[in-house]
Amino acid sequence: MRDLPSMTALLAFDAALRHLSFTRAGQELGRTQGAISRQIAQLEKELRTRLFIRDHAKLRPTPAARAFGAQLTGLLARLDGLTTEMRAAGQVGGTLHLAILPTFGTRWLIPRMPSFRAAHPEVSIHFTSAIGVFDFDTVGIDAAIHHGAPQWPGAVLEPLMQEEIIVVCTPAIAASLHQPADLLEQTLLRVESRLGAWDRWFREMGVPDAQWPDGPLFESHLMSIQAAVAGLGVAQLPSFLVQDELRRGELVEPFPDRTLAGDLGYYLAYPAWNRELPALKAFRAWIGDTLG
Repeated sequence: MRDLPSMTALLAFDAALRHLSFTRAGQELGRTQGAISRQIAQLEKELRTRLFIRDHAKLRPTPAARAFGAQLTGLLARLDGLTTEMRAAGQVGGTLHLAILPTFGTRWLIPRMPSFRAAHPEVSIHFTSAIGVFDFDTVGIDAAIHHGAPQWPGAVLEPLMQEEIIVVCTPAIAASLHQPADLLEQTLLRVESRLGAWDRWFREMGVPDAQWPDGPLFESHLMSIQAAVAGLGVAQLPSFLVQDELRRGELVEPFPDRTLAGDLGYYLAYPAWNRELPALKAFRAWIGDTLG
C-alpha cells in the first residue's frame, strides 16, 4: 500500500507555498485560513519535518519545503495533464491553452482563426503571450508556438514553417538605395531577439566588415514594423509579417532579389502527454492544412 499524504493536504501546501499566506491559500481553494493551517500541520506530521516558519506576520518556507514544493509542482502539473487526457478520451472539443509569440500571433495566427473556428466550433482556444522555452510541467499551457532551433527539453516539436528574410522601408527611403552598401548611410532598425541579423545580411550581400551605427532597438518585430512604416529607418523582417504593408504600399523592398533564408524555424511545441488532447489534435490538423 502506498504511504502518501492526502491530496487535500498537498494542494493546501502547494497554494500556501505559492502565496506565502495561509489566508490567500484558503481563498484560492475555498477554505478557511484555519483549515489550511490544520492541513499543513497534518502534512508536517506525516512528512516528519517542518515546512513553514512564522516570522512575525510573515510565512517563511523552510529549505525542506522549497525542495519538496519544487518537485510537487511538476507532479501536480503532470497529474492535471493526465486527468485532462483521461477526461478527453473519446470526446471531441474542449479548450486549448496556447502560448504564442506576440508578433506571430497578431500578424499571422489570429487573423486566420475564423477559419479554425468554422472548422472546429467545438474547440475554444485561450491565448497567452510567451517568448522562449519554458517547462510544461510547471505551467498551465497545453502547447506553444516556438521560434528558434528545434530544441525544447521535454517537448515534442512539429515543424511549421521557415522564414524568408527581406529588407523593407518607406518608398521615400528606398529612392536613395541602389546597392546594399547604401544601407550603411541609413538608420538600421534592430530587434532584441536578432541582434546579429544585420551583420549576417551584409556578409551574405558581399559587404564584409561593414561598419554601421547602432540604430533603434525594439523588443518585437511588431514594433520594428511600425517604426519602418513611420520612416524611422530600414528594417529586416520575415516576409510573412509585412504582407499587408507591402500590399498597401506603406513599405517596399529596395532589394527584392536579395532575400535571405532564415536560419531558424517555427514549431508547434507540446508535452507528449498532451498528444491525444482533442483540442490540440484539432489545432495540429488545422495549422498543418493551413500551412500546406
